[in-house]
Amino acid sequence: MNSLDHNILNSLVIQQNSSILIETYQVEILAYLGQFTTDVYYFQVKIVPKDCSNNIGELGLLRIGQIDGGLSRELKLRELITDYKLIAPLLASRIVDSITINLNLPDIEKQYAEEEHLDEQSTYLDELYYNEQETISNSSSQKLLLLNYFPDQIKTLETWLNLEHTPEESLVLVSQVCQFLRYVHQHNWCLISIIPKLVQMTTLIQFFDLTNAYPVGEVLPSGLSGDYCAPELGYEKKPINELMSSYTVGSLLYHAIHQKPLQIEQTIDIEIKPIPRIYQLLKISLSPIPEERFTLSQLLGTLVETRHQINTPKIHWQFASSSTIGLSTKRLQNEDSYGVRQQQVSNTETTILAVVADGMGGMSQGELASKIAVETVLEELIPTNLKTVEQRHEWLISLVQKANESVANKVKDGGTTLSIIFAVAQQLMIAHVGDSRIYLLRQAEIRQISQDHSLIALLIASEQITEEESLVHPDRNILTKFIGSKRRLSDGYIQDLRSITQELSITLENEDILLLCSDGVWDLVPTNELAEIFSQHQDLQLSVDQIINHVLERGAFDNATLLAIQCLFNVPVV
Repeated sequence: MNSLDHNILNSLVIQQNSSILIETYQVEILAYLGQFTTDVYYFQVKIVPKDCSNNIGELGLLRIGQIDGGLSRELKLRELITDYKLIAPLLASRIVDSITINLNLPDIEKQYAEEEHLDEQSTYLDELYYNEQETISNSSSQKLLLLNYFPDQIKTLETWLNLEHTPEESLVLVSQVCQFLRYVHQHNWCLISIIPKLVQMTTLIQFFDLTNAYPVGEVLPSGLSGDYCAPELGYEKKPINELMSSYTVGSLLYHAIHQKPLQIEQTIDIEIKPIPRIYQLLKISLSPIPEERFTLSQLLGTLVETRHQINTPKIHWQFASSSTIGLSTKRLQNEDSYGVRQQQVSNTETTILAVVADGMGGMSQGELASKIAVETVLEELIPTNLKTVEQRHEWLISLVQKANESVANKVKDGGTTLSIIFAVAQQLMIAHVGDSRIYLLRQAEIRQISQDHSLIALLIASEQITEEESLVHPDRNILTKFIGSKRRLSDGYIQDLRSITQELSITLENEDILLLCSDGVWDLVPTNELAEIFSQHQDLQLSVDQIINHVLERGAFDNATLLAIQCLFNVPVV
């Protein structure tokens, strides 16, 4: 057998409706897709496992290229990051000596092929040339074939980019891409362009093609351009580096935000929508001077932070309050104290500290105890470095301990209840001792999120008396816990939200109302009536005033204090 016969027997023919075998898969060629990467040809195929009897297959992606080109680089990268969740799995690969391709070119391409003296119907891969495409290098006669399943075209990044999306949705997508490119760079490789039609959008994105990945430091033999390629790749032979990948991420974000890819002629003076933070992010990422761009780690951190700020609503707080000494001839001074402190941490983050205290131990002593407790709480500087729920909880507990110590040291035979809410942005926490109450009113439904530390509450919980019997019980004013009773409160003495929700915090929703009140209010205005009144009025102060009027109309035998706080969400300004 001569060498010509040997070459013929070791070659494959690729044409529409033909079939080839790649490992254990029978592959039928359906359509030629194009040459998305310089030295790689892409085909849509039908994949049928070799042992399948019904010939029902799935759509697949077949790529053919030089043994030392983009497909080879992809295989090397896949070996480094095996089974990484953002890479679509590879089904099979095959090396062949030569491939004959029949593309059934359109007339205009056939005419071009004739001018180049190429066969209209059949051509060797090594010789095939397309207008606006480069020829594959002749450095090796062997060809490499890679087989994947085909991405769902409805879910591709290409389809996604053709639709309008919010800045937050765009940031979510681009953050995943940046995370992947950073991971690739951590293995000393860089992905310097992407093919949107070969990226699938599911819960996590998946890349079906890695042929635009290069080892760090490699210098390309010729220029490279595209919608997501750094401009220096087109005209300079610079070593591959991560700042080129940062440009790729930035250009994808630009496409998502502007619904069109960045044009080559725009790379010097880019027109960017004036969206705060996103504008700066794109300006830096797409700088024509590579050294001015973010590193991938910096870029990922900035993307995540920007998304967080966009996703975090700007909260406005409304306050309303009223307090009365009531009508009892035994209570000529108001032993209740209350107050609110608001601190602006950032444009989207506000800290709220609100407190109600109901003093006990005689008129002067009770008034002094509640006043000291409230002043201690509100005068304490709120640390700005409380980043976790646990840190905030520890600080809040220490604040109650400090208030307790102040009352114990300064008030003899006196004490007070103490109910505190502490909200950082949307996260609400509480610290509570005594029988004042904290309510959460959400969409006309009210819920008590504090516990009554009283003898009556214990009797009701143990089913020794009913709710109705508690209203006239002679021991209804006896507390089991209060502030100032001892210099150091034991662990668990202070109630937090875990006794209600099993978590340390609650996430507030738009228009939530928080109510803090002494027992002079809830003794005379039932919980369901509180909810009804606040649901009737949009004006918070009208509701508070109406409830205090009801307290007075019904006898007001105790001091009564009601503090209402409502959080309202606005569209955030980043």
